[in-house]
This record gives sequence, structure tokens and C-alpha cells, in this order.
Amino acid sequence: MRIVVVGAGIAGTVTALALSREGHEVHIFDGAAEAARGASHANAGLISPGHCFSWAEPGVAGVALKSLLGLGDGISICPPWTPSLLRWGALFAREGTRERWLSNSKAALALAAYSRDLQFGASDIPLDDYGGRHDGILYLYGESDKPGPYDEALLSAAGEAFESLDHDGLLNCEPILHAATVKFARAVFCPNDGTGDAARYATAALGKAVQLGATARFGEKVIRLDISGNTVSGVETDRGSFKADAVVVTAGLSSRQLLASAGYTLPIYPVTGYSISYRVASPSRPRVGAVSIPHKVAWAAFGEETVRFTGFADIGVPGSVKVEERFRALEAFACEVYPEIRDAKPSRWVGQRPMTPDNLPFLGAAEHSNLWLNCGHGAMGWTMACGSARIVADLIRGREPALDLSPYRWDRYRLLGRRSAMTPIPASIS
Repeated sequence: MRIVVVGAGIAGTVTALALSREGHEVHIFDGAAEAARGASHANAGLISPGHCFSWAEPGVAGVALKSLLGLGDGISICPPWTPSLLRWGALFAREGTRERWLSNSKAALALAAYSRDLQFGASDIPLDDYGGRHDGILYLYGESDKPGPYDEALLSAAGEAFESLDHDGLLNCEPILHAATVKFARAVFCPNDGTGDAARYATAALGKAVQLGATARFGEKVIRLDISGNTVSGVETDRGSFKADAVVVTAGLSSRQLLASAGYTLPIYPVTGYSISYRVASPSRPRVGAVSIPHKVAWAAFGEETVRFTGFADIGVPGSVKVEERFRALEAFACEVYPEIRDAKPSRWVGQRPMTPDNLPFLGAAEHSNLWLNCGHGAMGWTMACGSARIVADLIRGREPALDLSPYRWDRYRLLGRRSAMTPIPASIS
């Protein structure tokens, strides 16, 4: 089957590889000059089912109000107040009930854990190819902070291994925190989680796909989908038309505009994040990935030299003043956690996460019979990449996917509310 994959970020490249393994004729299109130039380029690098809970949690309305008043800490809302922002915000607020948060978090955890296990269980892209580690992640809390009331119950219900650590325990797990000036009182350690450079993995996956016969068409932007009745006949690019038997949309934030050309109105909105990457040759480097939950900052080491700090969430696209403010705060916090980098100059990166209101991707079949979606993963694109790609490959081949896909359906939203039933909550949690 001749298949077009639109988008060469982490979702698109891994999807192209999964389809190439099935023997399909795969053509991957991206307007950029190379793979992983968007949200996959310098993200946090965490493969983190252990804390993939939905951002739309109970009390989110109060957080939004603080952000509007300029009192938010790691979150803000950026003007202008467009209709798409208002729609997305209204849907996001509707997801902030206990029942919806539990349902959404359960679905996110199922896909994230499935994807992680596929990635670390595979052997064709070794850890060294992308600076990967399968040593676990620490989720850190301050003296006045603690995990949410259902976090551990969700992990337990999903069969996820985790350990609750006190101050001494977290220091034993991550020795660099002995020298940190910011202090943490407790942590949840998830030993099966891991880290790695998503951009390097995307490049490696694309290379494997090309070896299997895939074609990468960089510098060629897909403008619209060509529709013929209830099918997609191909794509229209800025260089001409291209026929296909099936199309997979994995274009991240650009997926919303592209799918609008075929009549879809998916609520995908940019949520801006920031990263700073240091070249550090010191032997005392971070041993595991880590996230400071109250500060909304993560960090990890990749390979032999790179240490990256990533953080914050600005809904929309911020102006230059906000961007500079975020980088100053991120660099100051990084020096508190890891004083060895105080004299180093980091490389900066700003990226827009393609967020849905429930923080779940649009994954699987679309309304058109040969159109498939793999987009809207938000901050979990790296974590969910391998599982999402496998599901798309299974569906196109006609195999039953490993997961129930109803939580990720393209049509789960109407204009002002949710279309489909929520994922059932285990009795042990509810």
C-alpha cells in the first residue's frame, strides 16, 4: 500500500518506520529541512508514564484565574483571545472534574506504558543511538507538596512499579541533589521510566525506515488533503499533488489546520515550553531523569555530554518579554539544582506542544475511510510515540490494536462538550 505520512517529528518518523516494517511504500513529507524541527527538537526527553496524568485536573479553573491575573507560577495564558483559544479553554475547563481527570489520566497511562514497553523492548534502535537510559525517573516534591490523592492508585491499578522515597532515599537515587540549593522532601521513583533525546531517536527511526524503502521528502509542505467522496486520494503540497492509498496525519500542531481542509475541527492548541541544553563533561552528571512537580521543571542527561532542563507551560505563543523571563527563571533554577553548570552557556529552545483539552491524542481511524490520525499528544509525544505508531500500523494492516481506542477518537468532542462516554474507572480508585 502506498502511504503518505505527514510530519517528520517523533510521531511521524516512528510511524513511518512501523509502516515500513509492514512492507508498505511509505512517503513522509515535512516542510522543514530535516526531521524533528518542531516540538520534538529539544523537548524534555522524558519517557514518563509515571507522571502522564492529565493537566486538566480538579481546581484547574482556579489555576486559570491566577494565570489571567498574572499570579500563575509556571503557567500563563497568552493573548490574543481568539475563538480557537476560547473554545479550547472551555473544553479544557470541562475536563477538570474528578471523574474526567481520572478517566483521562487512566487512558493516558495505558497508552504511555504500552509505548514505553515497546520502545525499550525493541533492539533495532539501541540506547546509545539517542543518548537513552532506562534507569527510571524521579518525580520530586517539596516540604509542603505531595502526590495527588489518586496518583499512586492509578499507577497501582495499571500495574506500574513505583517507590515512595523520603529525603534520604531520593538523595541516594540521585546524588547530584546533595549539592543542590533547592531542596526536596520526598519523591516518587518509577524505575521503568526512562530518558532519551527525542530528536536523535526520530533521526534514527527515519534512517531505519529509509533503509527499508521509505522516502523522505523534506522542504515540501503538505497544504491540504485531496478528498474524493469518503476517501482521501492523496495530498496537495507546495510542489504539486501526490496520490496515495492512505494518509496518516502526524503533523503535531499543524495537524489542526491541515485537517480543517477536510472538514475536521479538532481542538489542538499550542502550549509553549522552554528548554536549555548544556554541554557538560563532568563525571557527576544526573543519574536519572527528574521532574520537580511544584516548579514544573524537568531535567535529564543524554549521552556523554548533554544535560537539559525543560519547563513551564504558556498557553498560546508568548511575546519576547515573556520568553526572556522564562529563560532567566529556567537558567536560575538549573543552577540551583546542578551548580556545576553555573559558568556554562546553554543553548536555548522554545517549542509549542500540540495540546488537546483532555491531554489525549487523536489516534486511529478518521471519518474518511483511509485517513488515520496520530496527533495532538501535547507534552507526551515522545512518551507515546512507539505505541501510537504501532496502533496505526495495526489498524492499517487490519489487526486488532492492543488498546481500546475509544478515549482517543477523533470525534469525541462537539463544539462545546464531549461526544463519547468516558473510560471506566477501576473500582479500586473510584
